[in-house]
Amino acid sequence: MNRRHLLQAAIPASAAAVMTSWASAVAAGESGGTLFGKGRELYEWRTYRLADKSRQARLSQYLEAAALPAWQRIGLGPVGVFTEIGPDATPAMHVLLVYPTPESLVAAREALEADAGYKSAAADYLAAKKEAPAFDRIESSLLLAFAAAPKITPPAKQPRVLEVRTYENHGEDRARAKVDMFNDGEINIFPKCGFENVFFGETLVGPNLPNLKYMLAAPDMAANEAGWKTFISHPDFVKMRDDPKYADTQPEITKLFLEPTDYSQI
Repeated sequence: MNRRHLLQAAIPASAAAVMTSWASAVAAGESGGTLFGKGRELYEWRTYRLADKSRQARLSQYLEAAALPAWQRIGLGPVGVFTEIGPDATPAMHVLLVYPTPESLVAAREALEADAGYKSAAADYLAAKKEAPAFDRIESSLLLAFAAAPKITPPAKQPRVLEVRTYENHGEDRARAKVDMFNDGEINIFPKCGFENVFFGETLVGPNLPNLKYMLAAPDMAANEAGWKTFISHPDFVKMRDDPKYADTQPEITKLFLEPTDYSQI
């Protein structure tokens, strides 16, 4: 084997070894607490884009009957499945997948493909033709749970309105400072204002980096609006907002209002 071929063979093997070592360290909580804390979950925020609302039924049937049971069998969950509400709602359906370890993320696709029950239940979805697709496109982001909220907390109150906020910052340093602001106490303010915290995650892979996402639950839209009015003027938030170490962290905010499907586990 010449030098070029030797290098081509060695690089993938070396990368695989590094990833295996990293994944094992993360799962065992051996990363020293600098970036990956012990027990912090990974989240995938997946959006299925649909041309119109009439296509929701087919996709929803696949998610309920095929995908969710299979994801549960391979140890993922809880799984959230949501539709949009409000005046700006689109036909899209959103899925939140919770991966307890990096290994579970890496293994998930092949595990589904090896699951005979999944393949049988998903047959119609998997056989979709180009002229009648099950979805237009899938968009996906991978997130790491915040240190101060290492695991998801499904809301207890029903019925409920869920709000997902995406915060995009202008630079990586200030994006990190905004994550620190949440970890240093901002997360704890939401329950004081009538919200239930669901998840908080920093996006590792996805569009419009750097950004973070989090989900809050409220009994209804009126409670959501009242909660934000309380939050903005809450003395704990005002103190943090005015702290110089969090200066210039005001993000560009995207709001998404959702309701869970009947079979959503979140």
